[in-house]
Amino acid sequence: MERENMEGGVGEDPKSGVVDFRHLVAFQRVYQEKNYSHAGYGIFATRKSIVRMMQNLERAFDCPLFKEGLRGELSPGPFAERLYNDLRFLNAARGRMKDHITAIHENGRVVHVGSSAAVFRTAEFRNLFRGLQSLEGIRACYSSIEIPDASKSLVSGHCDIYIGCWSGAASRFITQDAGAVSFRIYRRGSSDGAQTENKIRYRVALDGKMPDCPDDGEWRKLDEPRWLYWLDHPEECPVGTVVLGPDVQIDGEFWQTDESSGFGNSLPIQASFLRQHPYEFLPALIGKILTRSHPA
Repeated sequence: MERENMEGGVGEDPKSGVVDFRHLVAFQRVYQEKNYSHAGYGIFATRKSIVRMMQNLERAFDCPLFKEGLRGELSPGPFAERLYNDLRFLNAARGRMKDHITAIHENGRVVHVGSSAAVFRTAEFRNLFRGLQSLEGIRACYSSIEIPDASKSLVSGHCDIYIGCWSGAASRFITQDAGAVSFRIYRRGSSDGAQTENKIRYRVALDGKMPDCPDDGEWRKLDEPRWLYWLDHPEECPVGTVVLGPDVQIDGEFWQTDESSGFGNSLPIQASFLRQHPYEFLPALIGKILTRSHPA
């Protein structure tokens, strides 16, 4: 490679032999242009600066990169061919990062919120999620994650915040109170409006936790999948069935409920997230959500 005096170049310290990302960018331009001067035009650097950066790369890799012809044309060596090919993956990663940063500036930071399907249907969760969506600079996304997978999803980054009756007991998690889910008495009515009552009554287990029930007879456990199925297919639920379940939106054509919450029962829910989460604003974020969803 041609040797030149170490005169000052754009963005280069004449005494520096340190290789950084600028050298790799310059290398790619030289490889594409096959000419030092032409490569410098695209990155606003002098020919001498480009030559010096290529020399630094050769010293760092202990391998020649280009061979210069009589008319200044450059021929890449085997190592330069391999290096340029490997840098394609780095360029792809840079492109994805750039797109991600652009999306953050345009739409706000993406916060993935997870919960079980049963908690998602509750009025309390909907209020919290709407509060999150109302915050500037935040774009909320929901993921359905059941209790057994909560810890793994937080650690893997599949979700940033998990809301439900589950709380991260390990020291790697931070858990904050996020409100309480109220429970109501639901009755499956008949099409003719007759008030028939099933002898079997149920109470819904939310995230595996059971609410207290009135001391006036037997209340059987109703698992979450069956409860959600009855909500989506009320015609499949026997007429007269009584369910003590979380406060959710119901089909008034099939279900009747008291105006007040059932017997004052409720289950607390928490918001959990990683203690070492890169979003340092998460602890304050929960407080803002609660303020918006539960105004004084």
